[in-house]
Amino acid sequence: MFGANTLQIPLINKINELGYNSIVVTLVPTEPGAEIAKQVVIEDFCDEKLMLSIARKYNVIGIVTDQTDIPVRSIAYVCEKLGLPGISYETACLFTDKFLMREKCKQLGISTLKYRLVNDIEQALDFYDSNNFKVILKPINNQGSKGVCLAENREEVIYAYQEAIKYSKGNPILIEQFVTGHEVVVEGIAFNYEFKNLICGDTYYFKERNAFAATQRIFPSRYDSEVINRVLRLNEKIIKGFGLKQGLTHSEFIISNNEIILLETAARGGGVFISSDIIPLMTNFDTTKFIVELAVGKICSFPEIVETNKFCSYLAFFLPVGKVIECENIQLIQELDFVHGNNLDKIKLGLETFNNVDKTSRYFMVLEAGSYDEIQERISYIKSQLNIKVQRDGIMYSIIWN
Repeated sequence: MFGANTLQIPLINKINELGYNSIVVTLVPTEPGAEIAKQVVIEDFCDEKLMLSIARKYNVIGIVTDQTDIPVRSIAYVCEKLGLPGISYETACLFTDKFLMREKCKQLGISTLKYRLVNDIEQALDFYDSNNFKVILKPINNQGSKGVCLAENREEVIYAYQEAIKYSKGNPILIEQFVTGHEVVVEGIAFNYEFKNLICGDTYYFKERNAFAATQRIFPSRYDSEVINRVLRLNEKIIKGFGLKQGLTHSEFIISNNEIILLETAARGGGVFISSDIIPLMTNFDTTKFIVELAVGKICSFPEIVETNKFCSYLAFFLPVGKVIECENIQLIQELDFVHGNNLDKIKLGLETFNNVDKTSRYFMVLEAGSYDEIQERISYIKSQLNIKVQRDGIMYSIIWN
């Protein structure tokens, strides 16, 4: 198992439940998943050759992760070398390198935003100067929106490049056209190179300029059904075109001027408990069991997918910079029968909070309901009950919901 943060807990629990020996690789031994794993290896799971030697040392029979992109290449590398079930290393690169992702889309005849891979600030400025639009600069192989910045002028391009390079691990930076529109997210499943879409939802973002983080994702999508069907067909074309053999997928699209554009796609389940909680709630499909049994070669066909007609959402918030001095009703929220996976346990009195520059500083929870109106009512109820105050320079600040 690569990774041990909060979002990995459902998968680690499932490994243990199915009777396997869970070995977690992480650089952070204090992560919550390390507490429930049978064994913990303190190493960098991005080091592919080291992961191969560790896999051999422990005679592993399967390697898994979920809701994170970072270990995907290492898993593919080790599985290829040891002949374990998995996807090819080449395919893993397509799903984890944003430049290769766009290049492959072009090969498949799929329209993309204008983009360029740049090696220095001068190249980034040249791209900006050559086009009459806002741009985004981002590392090609990171996640959680780390190092992603919007730029509207030359000075901001310089700043954005410098931010992106901090997270680039020595790789070039992707600069591309910025567009606005309605964003939808699609979760899917592949097996034996065949593919099925599972659920599709709508995304709503925080106003924080460079956080690029969603405050809500609501399933199923309420967008125009004809357009959503086009999104689903495009998603299937991409996943099959990328050559994904097996596993869960998570794709994000923006609909702008009736054009559907891929933002990114991933060979893993959606984060913020979309994979482990929302998909099962809406389909009766045990995703964590599927991931584990797929990794050990026990899956022989597509699982049965049964729509439950539920509405689900994840609801996220930021905390302002400062120190938490009031913290009320967290347990009340967690004990609600319609609240599922969440990371609210991380909020304590005295917690020091910092700038919200990417997705990783969000707090979140999964909700279910029987209708769209009911999900909205439950969101409003939680917002009315959850009381967290942060103090900075003698001033009190409240939860950032938007």
